[in-house]
Amino acid sequence: MTNTRIQATRDERTDRSIELRVAARVDNVAVVRTLAGAVGALEDFDLDSVADLRLAVDEACTQLIRVAGVGATLVTVVSPGERELRIELCVACAEPTDVVGPGSFGWHVLTALVDDVRTFRGGEEPGVDGQLVGIALTKRRAETS
Repeated sequence: MTNTRIQATRDERTDRSIELRVAARVDNVAVVRTLAGAVGALEDFDLDSVADLRLAVDEACTQLIRVAGVGATLVTVVSPGERELRIELCVACAEPTDVVGPGSFGWHVLTALVDDVRTFRGGEEPGVDGQLVGIALTKRRAETS
């Protein structure tokens, strides 16, 4: 991912997007997980989908915190849409790395819980040492008849 991609992601946000910044520490995962669950519930996702979102966010946060640089901030952007909920999480890491790769246990967990998983890296956050790495999760609404 390049700075252009990071800027494009920011440009894709809607007026309903929510951004949360917390220290990249395990004790803050509950806050991010609660945000994802609350937005999912407010957007009328069914209970199973909300539970899946919470678990996926928990896994994504854990993977990102594992590679985070010292003193890094975990940035979460939750963007509700008409048919889907998109959650992007990113953190600065000291060494360029793949957060979670296809075929890994973490990848299997994430793809089992949400409809689309993408990883990205590149660019730098102003005032932050290290390269940004992240995970984007998309959960679509269950089709109703």
